[in-house]
Amino acid sequence: AIVATSVTEEVIPVCTLRPLALIGERCTSARTFEDEGDGVSLSRENTMPTDETIDEELQAHLFFYNGQWFIEEGCENRRSTFVHAGKGIKLAPGDIIRMGDREFEFNIKTK
Repeated sequence: AIVATSVTEEVIPVCTLRPLALIGERCTSARTFEDEGDGVSLSRENTMPTDETIDEELQAHLFFYNGQWFIEEGCENRRSTFVHAGKGIKLAPGDIIRMGDREFEFNIKTK
């Protein structure tokens, strides 16, 4: 007899940020981020390490909650990020996140 077992795999939410090219600049590929339960901290290091208009400190925090992605403020002394979302605002595919002089297109990725 064949016994069916239900295996529930935990799905890790994945999103991407694609830097929008500046004038005279080549397009670069999107960076992929996974929320494994503690969200995703955005900084210069993990978005555009060579762009010094983005402060080195934590800029913002992405998190997945109840089937949706949200963004919230990430640091007290933000000087280069436009995010003033407080506890979080819902993100949708195609939304633009600006850090320093750089804009990033947010998208949801499925595995």
